[in-house]
Amino acid sequence: MGTFLLPPKCFNSYAKALPTVFLVLISVVLQAQQTYTSVTNQTVKPVVMNFMNRVAEYNANPPAVSIEYKTAKDPLFIPPNPMPVGISANVTTLKPKISGVGNSGVNQPNESYAPPPAPSVGFTAIIDNINSIPPDVAGAVGPNHVMTTLNNGVMIQDKTGGNTTFVNDNTFFTVEETTSIYDPKILYDKYTQRYYFIDLDGANEARSNILLAVSQTNDPTGAWNQYRFKTNTGETNIWFDYPSVGYNKDWLVISGNMFGVNGSFSKVKLFVVKISDVINGLVTTPNEISFAGSGSGFTVSPAVVDDNTTDYVPLITNWNYTTGTYKLLKITGVPPAAPVLSDVGFPSVGSANAWTYAMYHQNESPQKDMTSRTNGVSSNDHRMSNAVLKNGKLWAVHPAFFSSTGTRSSAATYRGAAQWLSINPNTAAINEWGKVIDNNTTDMGGYNMPTNSFAFPSIAVNDNEDVLLNFAHFSPTQYPGASYALRTNGSASFSDVYLFKEGVEHYYKTYDGSSNRWGDYTITMVDPSNGLDFWAIGEYSETNNGTHDRWATYWAKVSVPLPNSITINSVQNDTLCVGKSYAFTFAAAGTYASGNNFQVQLSDNTGSFTSPTIIETVSGTAGSTISIAISTSISGGAGYKLRIISSNPPITSTNTTDVVVVGKDLVINGVAATPFEATEYITAQNIAISRNTKYQAGKSITLTATPSTSISTTNGTVFEAKIVGCPY
Repeated sequence: MGTFLLPPKCFNSYAKALPTVFLVLISVVLQAQQTYTSVTNQTVKPVVMNFMNRVAEYNANPPAVSIEYKTAKDPLFIPPNPMPVGISANVTTLKPKISGVGNSGVNQPNESYAPPPAPSVGFTAIIDNINSIPPDVAGAVGPNHVMTTLNNGVMIQDKTGGNTTFVNDNTFFTVEETTSIYDPKILYDKYTQRYYFIDLDGANEARSNILLAVSQTNDPTGAWNQYRFKTNTGETNIWFDYPSVGYNKDWLVISGNMFGVNGSFSKVKLFVVKISDVINGLVTTPNEISFAGSGSGFTVSPAVVDDNTTDYVPLITNWNYTTGTYKLLKITGVPPAAPVLSDVGFPSVGSANAWTYAMYHQNESPQKDMTSRTNGVSSNDHRMSNAVLKNGKLWAVHPAFFSSTGTRSSAATYRGAAQWLSINPNTAAINEWGKVIDNNTTDMGGYNMPTNSFAFPSIAVNDNEDVLLNFAHFSPTQYPGASYALRTNGSASFSDVYLFKEGVEHYYKTYDGSSNRWGDYTITMVDPSNGLDFWAIGEYSETNNGTHDRWATYWAKVSVPLPNSITINSVQNDTLCVGKSYAFTFAAAGTYASGNNFQVQLSDNTGSFTSPTIIETVSGTAGSTISIAISTSISGGAGYKLRIISSNPPITSTNTTDVVVVGKDLVINGVAATPFEATEYITAQNIAISRNTKYQAGKSITLTATPSTSISTTNGTVFEAKIVGCPY
C-alpha cells in the first residue's frame, strides 16, 4: 500500500467506509464492461534543477527532521474480478516450478537448488532518520552511480558505496505543490541514458500530482528536467497512490490507484508521457487513460521494455486470486500518434493454484523475538510488483499468500511467497511460472509461524536471460532482512534463497497506527554497463536509536558466473606442415578449477573426432595463445579439423577450424618427392615468365625472367619450379 500523510481521524473514517466500498465495487463489476477513457487535459512546462545546487542548499539550511505520520490504510480488500462476458481465461497446464529455502528435492525431486553467488559488492544506503514508515525502497543504477530514492530522501553514491551525497525529497523536487511527497519510484534507461524519477505529491487531498524528474545526462549529480502532472483534473475528490512505472522507446507509462478522500478505491489511471519530450526538456502533454467499468483492476504494472525496437508496452495486473487469473493489456502507438490501451487476454494458473490476497492479520510475517503472532511485520497484499519485457517474454512477479488450511481464517498459518511468471505478451499464454516459497513451519509455543516468509518481490532479466528475484525475508529465527534467488539461463528453476542482508534487531514501529509497516517494495535491475550484473536494493532492521526501532537499506551487486564456453579465435595458418610450430589462440569464458588442462585435438582426415589426435596440452584456467605442432606421423590431407577441450569442467569448444595438413612425404604427379620438396612443371610457348602459380604445397611463387619479363620458346619447352622444404 502506498504511504501517505494521514491523521488518525482519517484513518478511522476510512475503516468505517470499507463495507460501502465492497458493495459499490461488486455492483460495478457485475453490471458493466471494461472501457478506457483517454484525454489530454494539461500541457506541462519543465523546470530545470541542478542536483549539486540542491545539495548545497540542503547542507546550508538542513531542515528539521519531524515524524511524518505516513500510516497505513486499513487492509484493503478488492473483490476478485469476474471474467467479462464472452471471454475465457487462458489457463495453463504447466505445473509451478517450486524453489526456495527447504524445498530442494522435495517439491521437484529431480531438481537440486545450488546456492546463488554471494554479492560481489554490497553497501548500506539510506538509514532511517525516524522521519517516516515505510521507506518505500527504490533505487536505480547508471554507468557510474547508484541512486537511492526513499520517502525520507535521495542519496547518490558511486558503485562501491562511496562519495555519498544526500538531500531530502522536498529539497530535491522544486515543482511540488504540497509538503507531502511519497511513494518514490526510479528507473534508469540504458538507451536514452537517463534516470526517470517519479514521486507523488499531495496525499488524501484535492491537490494530487505526479512529480517527474528526468536527468539531462547519465550523471544524476547534474541537471534534471522536472515536471508536475495533475492527476485529478475535474475530480478533486480523488487522489493518486502507489505508482507503477514502465517504458519503451516511445513512452514513459505511470500507473496508479485513485482513492477517494474518504479512503474508498475509485479506479486506475495511467499517464503516458512522450519520452522524447522529457529527455530533451520540452513542454509535454501527457495522455491520461482511466479505467472504468467492469474490473478496473488494481495496481496495473507497466513493463520495462528492455530493447530499443518494440513499439508497445505490456501491462499486467492480478485479476482474480480465487481462480489464479491475471489480466494482460498493451499500450500501442508510435508518436505522433496517441497511445492506445487495449486488452490482450487473461493468463491463468488455474483455480487449483489459487492464493489469498493477504494474510488474515496485519503484522503476521515472522521475525526473531516476536511475542505473538501479530508482533511480526506487515507484508501488505498480493498486488503486482513489476514486469520486464526481454527477448519477447514478459516476466512479472508479485507476492502471494498461502493459508495452511486452504481458507482464509484467523486460525490458519500464512506464508508469503514470491510468485513469478513468464508470459507471451501477444497471446497471454504462460510460458512457465513458479514461486519461491518455504513450506516448513516453526512451532512458536502456542502458535505456528512459517519458517521463512517472503514479500515485496521484484524481478530483473539480464542479456543472458538470467533472472534475479529480490524480496523481503522474514523468519522467526532471524530479524527482518533482504534476500534474492537467481535463475541462470537453462536452469529449470530458481536457486536457494540467499540472505544478502540480515536484520540486527527486532523491529516494531507503527506511529499511532496498527500496522508495523515494511516495504512497500524492492527494486531489482541490470547494470547498464555490461547488461549482465544485477543490482538489488532491500531493507533490513537496524539498531534502535534509543527511542524508535529503525530500518535501513542495502545494495547488493550480483555478478552471475558466465557459463563455461571455449572458442577457437585463430590459427596462424589454415595449412599446417607437420613438425612445424604454429600459434593457436583460444578464449575460455566462465570458471575453471585449479589443475584444469586445455587440450588441442586434431580430427582424422574426414573431420571425425571419434579417435582424435592430441596435438598440445596446456594447464590453465583462462584462454591464451599457445604453440601447436602436428606430429610427422600424420599423413597429409585437406579434411582435417582442430578443436579444444577442457578437463575441469569438461567443456568442448563451440567451434572447430578446418586445416590442410602437409605431410612429410609429398606426391606430385603420382611420383614420390623428396620430403618437403614440390616440383611444378610449366609447359607453354611464348609465355610471360613473371607470373604466380599455386603449387601443390599450397603457396604461390613468382618466376621472374632476367633481364626481360617474357621469353619466346618453341612448343614443348618445359620450365621447372621447385620448392625445397616446408614453405610455411
